[in-house]
Amino acid sequence: MVRVLGIAASPRHGNTEILVKEALQAAQEFPFEVEVEFLSFAGKRIEPCIDCDYCVQQKSYCWKKDDWRELTNALIDPPPDGVIIGSPVYFFNVPSILRAFFERCTCLFTQLWDKEFPFPPPDWTKTAAGAVAIGFHRHGGVEHALSNILHWFLSSGFVCVGGDYIGGAAWQMEEDTREAVYKDSIGLEAARRVGQRVAYTAKLLHEGKQSVEDLNLVKIG
Repeated sequence: MVRVLGIAASPRHGNTEILVKEALQAAQEFPFEVEVEFLSFAGKRIEPCIDCDYCVQQKSYCWKKDDWRELTNALIDPPPDGVIIGSPVYFFNVPSILRAFFERCTCLFTQLWDKEFPFPPPDWTKTAAGAVAIGFHRHGGVEHALSNILHWFLSSGFVCVGGDYIGGAAWQMEEDTREAVYKDSIGLEAARRVGQRVAYTAKLLHEGKQSVEDLNLVKIG
């Protein structure tokens, strides 16, 4: 079994959630067991990183009392086999709540520059990751939002996959409703392909990890 986590990084319930859930549903269509989990940023509070060095000085994760840690736990305890992050487009990029989430994850890697930090960095090198995004306009910044998500995946050690082109790009057909994405059949299909790619790659990585562990057991024996 592989576990795929879907995150709708929108401050509202609506099109982004629909897109992520379409991807998760497609991830479950393979003839192997895929367990999916869904998280939404709607109603959550995530403050930005202010580079205060608290994590370094106190040998602890970020001190801010908001929803960041709760949302992060699904990514680190334990790391999923696959993850899909979906985002709306705000001013040609991802919304501030998602940027804040990414920035706050810096403390997870503190041990890389402070060997006395008690928590090792999360190992996402065997986690397949894909991105989906939706904008109001067809050319309103969807690719920039997808790139931002993928850049965070790459810098954090995930194994990135695409779908159609670099991810699942959708638009609201310039309709200001929370279910407008249902009118974009191309965007929905692109999101589904991201879900399929993430699940398939997650399975390959999972099987490869198991094979390596089995080889190590043989060598030890």
